[in-house]
Amino acid sequence: MGDHRNRGKWYRQKELLYYIAILAAGAVVVGLLSQWPDSHATPSGTLSLGEAFGVFTNLLGEQVTSTFGLLLLQVIVILVFARFVAWIFTKMGQPSVIGEILAGIILGPSVVGWLWPEGFHFLFPEESLHNISLLSQFGLILFMFVIGMELNLEEIRKQLRSSFVIAHSGIIIPFVLGALLALLLYESYGGKEATVLTFSLFVGISLSVTAFPVLARIIQEQGKMQSRLGILSMASAANGDITAWCLLAVIMAIAQAGSALSALFTVLFAGLYMAIMLGVIRPFFGMIGATYQTKEVAGKGVIALVFTTLLISAYVTEILGLHALFGAFIAGVVMPDNLKFRHMLTEKIEDVSLSIFLPLFFVASGLSTEIGLLNSPMHWWITGLITLVAILGKIGGTYSACRVVGENRQDSLYMGILMNTRGLMELVILSMGLELGIISPVIYAMLVIMTLVTTFMTTPVINLTNKLWARRTSKVERQHFHILFSFARSKMGLTMLRIVESLFAQPEEKVELVGLHLTVGSDTSKSDAELYRAQNFAPIQSHADASGYAVEEYYEVTDDPLHSIAKATRVKGTDLLLVGAGLELSSNPEDRAMMERHLKFGRRFSRIFSQTVNFFNLHNLFKDHTEEFVRIPHCAIGVVIDRGLERRAQQIAVLSSGKAQGFEELVERLTPTSGATIRRYKVGEVTLEEIKAHYDLLLIPYELWQELREKEPRVSDRIPTTILLQANKK
Repeated sequence: MGDHRNRGKWYRQKELLYYIAILAAGAVVVGLLSQWPDSHATPSGTLSLGEAFGVFTNLLGEQVTSTFGLLLLQVIVILVFARFVAWIFTKMGQPSVIGEILAGIILGPSVVGWLWPEGFHFLFPEESLHNISLLSQFGLILFMFVIGMELNLEEIRKQLRSSFVIAHSGIIIPFVLGALLALLLYESYGGKEATVLTFSLFVGISLSVTAFPVLARIIQEQGKMQSRLGILSMASAANGDITAWCLLAVIMAIAQAGSALSALFTVLFAGLYMAIMLGVIRPFFGMIGATYQTKEVAGKGVIALVFTTLLISAYVTEILGLHALFGAFIAGVVMPDNLKFRHMLTEKIEDVSLSIFLPLFFVASGLSTEIGLLNSPMHWWITGLITLVAILGKIGGTYSACRVVGENRQDSLYMGILMNTRGLMELVILSMGLELGIISPVIYAMLVIMTLVTTFMTTPVINLTNKLWARRTSKVERQHFHILFSFARSKMGLTMLRIVESLFAQPEEKVELVGLHLTVGSDTSKSDAELYRAQNFAPIQSHADASGYAVEEYYEVTDDPLHSIAKATRVKGTDLLLVGAGLELSSNPEDRAMMERHLKFGRRFSRIFSQTVNFFNLHNLFKDHTEEFVRIPHCAIGVVIDRGLERRAQQIAVLSSGKAQGFEELVERLTPTSGATIRRYKVGEVTLEEIKAHYDLLLIPYELWQELREKEPRVSDRIPTTILLQANKK
């Protein structure tokens, strides 16, 4: 053993000596080279320290203003500022895209260029804008590809008749109103390359579009993705998106060709392109998607094939005069419906596209938006008129169609408000019109403001509508005990199901169950969200089916999990909310290791860490949210500490101090049909070690648990699976 240690010490010393020797040799060679006579060198004197620093600062300035150095600086400023403004808007309950659009306008000539022209021209000199524009266009191609993948053609087929009527009514009515309004605006606001026809058609389509991604995320946030209304809304929006982009392609063809007759050939070739994409490429990728579903199987060859198809499709539509974005969109549509395959692709594309390239596009749009051009009351009156026509046309067209197909007034208005959101899709269309000279910078600014207003109003108006038409279940009609269990991991969801099985032996007569799973991050794509929902609920439903329980799925994408959980308890009329305890109470070795790292880091950098979590809108997994949960006023709360409950509890202990108000009554409501043996104890009659040794499940008041933790912080190691109960009054 001693020889082994000595040998290891010798090898370490030898490595050190070798490293010092090669460093010394390198230094000697450099020294000799520096003294070597050079006939080509310009003679110069020895520089002083100040002169040397001056040379360094000059070099630094040249690198900052170099093409690539300036581009990197622009990207950094854009990403940080866009993230900051998006964070503010998510705190206001708005989609992050609103903040990113506004960030682009602020960084443009409308705000920064007006308040600080020197800084604006340094950061965004005229000659550098082309680079930002190219990067943003490439990012848009990737983004439109993802949007195309989010459209589920099977979903559209299932709701074809209703969604066809709703989508087309929601497009045609605002399109006609917009085109008629454009006739009045053409002389003053038409672009240099515009004709009456192209200007009217373009303004009409600008007022008709719906932002499918924003609509999908609002439906997710409202928890309606699996509801009949949510499915119909998604199908109608998808149908409308395809129609709007096809109309836009025709309008672009007319604008590029110069006349409707000349555009006929473009449309014919575009039809041939669509036939090939849908009739040949889509079945081909359907076969690919059924075979290559995971990263393990799908190598770089499959990904390269997908990207090559995307770029070829974008190139074909670009040279046809339909714009590359249309080709990218269709390339996404023809991708296979297989969720795993789509998730694999979006995982590679979406994060980079949404996080880096799209903010560049927003700033590129903002640099073209000069609010200062609206310098007269008449301009603002026209802006208001355009916004009013857009809102009335979209909501009115959708509402009337919904009523015709048999929807009630509330659902019809709900869908009309959803369809009125425009967001990023509108900006993409407007940038095309400005680039082609169809619209002028003045009406471009007006339409951008309309986009912000119609997108911003969607969430608050939807929430107001929900409050006005709130349907609250009467207590007289309730015959079951309603339990909502919120789980982050399927393993915890299964533990909660076993707890319910332990308490209610006759579920079909006594209890109704709702499983809640949240995905944190409102920018999660629809296809990813659907995959997360399916993956997390699959083991829950499998277990529930085997044990005879019916579990209703409640899935939501959110930036505020606590608010979403509280909202779900109100929507579902919950009697008991089951939630998992924080990471510090977890028995999972990975969770404990994570907590130890967090505590070690937090002692030094807690302030920096908390601010970073807030700024980048990250869900703080390390924070104990139990206090927030127990404050939910209208239902009882059960915080579950999982200690490995693998089957129904056969022995249940109830430990109380007699102080917790409503605890005994709540226990009586929870255990009327339990098949387990239940023993009740007062504090002091039994030790926690005895409970852990003889019982599978412990019910204890939350107040008593707090007292026990104050006396002994590691008390959680001495208990079986436990429910901390708080009997809040409804």
